[in-house]
Amino acid sequence: MAHKALVTGHLGFVGKHLTKRLTQDGWDVIGIDRKLGADVQFADLPSVDRVFHLAAQTNAQDKDAIRDAQTNIMGALRVFATYGDKCVFASSSMVNYPRCPYAISKLAAEHYALYFGCAVVRFCNLYGEGGHSVIDKMRNAERLTIYGTGEQVRTYAPVEDAIDALMKAEPGQLAILPGEDYTVNQIADMYPGKMIDRMPANELDMMDARQIYPGVAW
Repeated sequence: MAHKALVTGHLGFVGKHLTKRLTQDGWDVIGIDRKLGADVQFADLPSVDRVFHLAAQTNAQDKDAIRDAQTNIMGALRVFATYGDKCVFASSSMVNYPRCPYAISKLAAEHYALYFGCAVVRFCNLYGEGGHSVIDKMRNAERLTIYGTGEQVRTYAPVEDAIDALMKAEPGQLAILPGEDYTVNQIADMYPGKMIDRMPANELDMMDARQIYPGVAW
């Protein structure tokens, strides 16, 4: 009999890739996603062998702290409390820079996840088929848009690396996904010949939000 996995946010970028991998590996996959009107705060949580909690409010520019916390803390907390060490939580490198509601909520959720014995995988910026990172947007755009100076630096990794990390995650452990650091200008340089539009910087944008690894201080 095939094992059952629950993927919250299964219709999102990472969720689609993870669901495909799980299905290829012989898992029966159940999905919960707000795109279908199902919210982890209220949806029935089925009995399964493994849970991957990806559902989140992901806009780092969003200033609505209460709405953000309802999804990224309270929704996550319900999943963690229900499944404990069966659960793998997808976190973000933004937890290192808790200066906006999104980053603050993901940091709090990390602590709750580990409290309940869940595995945690701390993503960096992911790119790949169906993605919406700066790399994806610039690759697909006819004209490139750069906000601010373009010297903002982030850590980027292919989505396939994130899926591998989720599949290998160990209960009660934090795994930090490595990647490569690029500025927006460096990414733009990968696509020569495209016209560039310059726009004012986003209000909550950070110049340096690289992934941080244990023992490494920027």
